[in-house]
Amino acid sequence: MKLLETHLGYSILWFLSISLYLTHAATTTTSFLSTTDRSRLQQVFHTGIESKDLASIHFAVLGYKLLEVPVPNSQEICIHIVEFSKSAITIEANYYICSIWKLLGCTGASPLDKSLKSFDGALGSETSNVADLYFAVQGYTHLGQKLKDSAKILNTLQAALKKDDGLYSLGYSYHIASQLEGDKTPLFNRIEDAVVQADEVDGRFLQFEGGLSITALIVSGAYKLSAAMKKPPPITGDQAVKFANYFLSRRSVQTSKGAYCLLEVLNTLTTNQYHNPVVISFPGQGVVSSEQPKLSVHVTNLLGKPLTTDPLSLSIESATRVSDDVVVLSKKKFEPTSDKTVYSVNIMEAKTEPGLYKLSVNAMPIKPDPKLVGNVGVILSLKVICAVSVDNFEIGLGDADQTTQPKFDKVAHPQKLPRDLQADSLQKLVTKFSLKDKQSGKALVVHQAFLRFFNTITKQEIIFVSEPDASNNYRFELDIGAKAAEFGQLSGLYNIYLIIGDAILSNSFTWHVADIQLKLSLDSPAQVTEPISMYKPKHEIKHLFREPERRPPVVVSNFFTGLVTVPFFILLILWAKIGVNISNFPFSLYAVGFHIGLGAIFALFGCFWLKLNMFQTLKYLLGLGIVTFLCGNKLLSSIAKKRKQ
Repeated sequence: MKLLETHLGYSILWFLSISLYLTHAATTTTSFLSTTDRSRLQQVFHTGIESKDLASIHFAVLGYKLLEVPVPNSQEICIHIVEFSKSAITIEANYYICSIWKLLGCTGASPLDKSLKSFDGALGSETSNVADLYFAVQGYTHLGQKLKDSAKILNTLQAALKKDDGLYSLGYSYHIASQLEGDKTPLFNRIEDAVVQADEVDGRFLQFEGGLSITALIVSGAYKLSAAMKKPPPITGDQAVKFANYFLSRRSVQTSKGAYCLLEVLNTLTTNQYHNPVVISFPGQGVVSSEQPKLSVHVTNLLGKPLTTDPLSLSIESATRVSDDVVVLSKKKFEPTSDKTVYSVNIMEAKTEPGLYKLSVNAMPIKPDPKLVGNVGVILSLKVICAVSVDNFEIGLGDADQTTQPKFDKVAHPQKLPRDLQADSLQKLVTKFSLKDKQSGKALVVHQAFLRFFNTITKQEIIFVSEPDASNNYRFELDIGAKAAEFGQLSGLYNIYLIIGDAILSNSFTWHVADIQLKLSLDSPAQVTEPISMYKPKHEIKHLFREPERRPPVVVSNFFTGLVTVPFFILLILWAKIGVNISNFPFSLYAVGFHIGLGAIFALFGCFWLKLNMFQTLKYLLGLGIVTFLCGNKLLSSIAKKRKQ
């Protein structure tokens, strides 16, 4: 477990150092839409096809077309489209219907006439919003119809943008303008208005608030409008790469609309004539060794396909060791292979030492091509690994007070010491060894060098760290008496294992070195409490509430209850003897209501004490309180008025 934790911690530190370096490096991308990604997106489209939602079916059909895969169950979809058309009211729904109908080549009773009428209505109205104009223009495009009055549509679009110039409206307007004729400069100038609203994340991603759909809509629309006007968009190469990084980070999208938007915008970024992000990545894990000295890299577009620019000059501008930031290699050229997307270089010709490296890679076309972006200063993480061997491993026992020096036995890896060691609490265990690169014979220092003691009876394990000295030789001393508590004071036979591991090792191992018989305070495993495993079910926690206090006897309770009622009975006796004067009592509805309400409140308090809870009491008290308050207010007013008279 500790081996794994240490390895994981080291990997995290390596990842953080690389991430920090990338933050200050050139804007590049090192991922693309792989075959696995395309298969997963196809599954998302399949789910959309099987749904009963018109929009999901529409985007799924478009997605299948972009993947160049036949649409399954196309005839059934055509039948569903006819049913959808009967209830289609919105322009958006009619656009989906005509788009699916045309893409699938459906036959039979066509719903397109109804859709075309709804498009004509939207394009002919001066009050149409931007979304309706977008769906109408897109519908005309799918039907192969020529737009009749581009100038009027542009004017309607400008008027609609004055009412709503949000990001979605701007994105729709770019797509609309790209299919119209006339002066589109005002709309082209608004591309910059949208781009400046993009949020930058970690210096590597650009996105708009709203996520994938809105970001893809604006970016693809901007490039389509730029292509229609034959003017470069107000988007820099770095911004294009940052947008691409964001889109590729959303490859796990789960909706057919999101999957289509992802494919469509990646196609746009790959085929436009202004910015084509270049992807330089490792086809594998980016690992080389003396046995496998060649390093291969993929050079593709965002879709994982070869670049149209050919040939390329690919080179390692610098290779920097992560541990000390020393540049160990520069200006090293890659060689092309039979695969047009793969280039290779023998990285070990420079006798590169094992370790972690940052490579800065450039991919430059022989003929300058300004549309290639993200192809300079691409940072890749390389690992140079080696095989390790244990040299001069010695293990011995000596007195803890150093009165006698340890007597060592040599053990050759991977063999085990043939005899068992015998030790007690007055002795110490000493090990000495060194680690070397099998190929070069140079001494190595690894991140994981442990000695593990395993009790063969209780299955307990104790792990100690072995540290290197100034000469890179490992020496470990265990004062058995001082560390007896870690062994639980338990005598018995322990297996001793040497654990060696590192991210740069190709043959990390665990070696059973020797067995040792320890003589400590406790002889029987039964005297030792079994350790609690973090993976076993925990004991049930049973909460014990405080026991209620003992109640007094019934006689005492009844006596004090009677004592409380004595004043009331005295009052009744005095009233009977002296008499009660009620001549001034106003026999009115308010007077009677007030006294009944007051009595009811006292009765409610009695019920609260006996059986009601607080919430029930408050509910009843609200009604009684309002009636009593109104009656009392009226009663007091009448008494005050009577006194004035």
